[in-house]
Amino acid sequence: MRQGLAAAGTALVVATLHVPQPFLAILAAQLVGGLRCETRREFLRRLASAWLGSLAGLLLLVAFPDQQWLSLPSFGAAAGLGIVAAFRRWGSAPAILFAMGIGGMFSSGIVFPDEGLVSGLAHASSLSIAVIVCTLSWNLLMRNPAPAESPPSSSPRASIIGISAACSLVLACLAVPTQTVVMTIATMTTILALETSAASPQLLERSMGAVLGVLASVAFIILVAGTGNDLGVFLLALALAMGAFEWMAVSTDAKAALYRQAATLFAVAATILPRPEPTLQASADRMLAVLLGFAVGAACFRLAGTPSQKNIQAGRQNPEHIAPGGQVPDDGNPEV
Repeated sequence: MRQGLAAAGTALVVATLHVPQPFLAILAAQLVGGLRCETRREFLRRLASAWLGSLAGLLLLVAFPDQQWLSLPSFGAAAGLGIVAAFRRWGSAPAILFAMGIGGMFSSGIVFPDEGLVSGLAHASSLSIAVIVCTLSWNLLMRNPAPAESPPSSSPRASIIGISAACSLVLACLAVPTQTVVMTIATMTTILALETSAASPQLLERSMGAVLGVLASVAFIILVAGTGNDLGVFLLALALAMGAFEWMAVSTDAKAALYRQAATLFAVAATILPRPEPTLQASADRMLAVLLGFAVGAACFRLAGTPSQKNIQAGRQNPEHIAPGGQVPDDGNPEV
């Protein structure tokens, strides 16, 4: 119920306000909706992380206009250091939101400079909406004491995040130039999930989840779009689908990464706001971007090897960190 309410509530707000690329808000709701948010401080941390990421991306665009040989390495460094700093200081949800903020702003501006600022600010607004709705849904439906949270098995490495983010953006510009934001965010959040669960990254399960998410998205779009341009039907179906994915993840802990991977791809691909598309082209492009982003993140993680013992100990020493999906079935799901 909590996850369905978070996704549907976010979709309703972004549809009402006609926020560009509303699927990013629903993706943010899926990624952070299951992470504990019971205090005003945590709520403010999440908002601050989203906007700090967006401002960091804006500063890079202003500092290096049309100088990709400088802006791309700077983007990788800022993304890696910023995500790791947010993770170590504030936890998983702020780290995810920082990644989405900087990815949304910088990836928009590097391809379409004239539209980058407006698009980046729209993405930051989407993240803010998702944070607000997720906090409300958590406090409405999770007031009872939640189970104890386990620390992640390791702390993410800034170098791997930065390299994978820059590589993903370059590949996105070549393969799917209209979906650079989606692909870059998919890569960074994938690396973050894998790095913080290095003891059991479950790459096979996550890959199967991506395929399941594609199939579920196609079926969802065909069935829901066939009902016409009915926002109520879409919101109800979206809530049921996201709730079902989370219910299966909670019910089968061993397959939690699979179902949450499917849910995150579904959040991006199945969104048909503000109205159903006449073809599956737009959703297909987003599916491809997420799959490519996941592949880049998984490949970089494999090539880099397992985090060192120092990183593993650093991740276990901070009890405020929230473990990714599969570690804490009720609370963690920062994988794309």
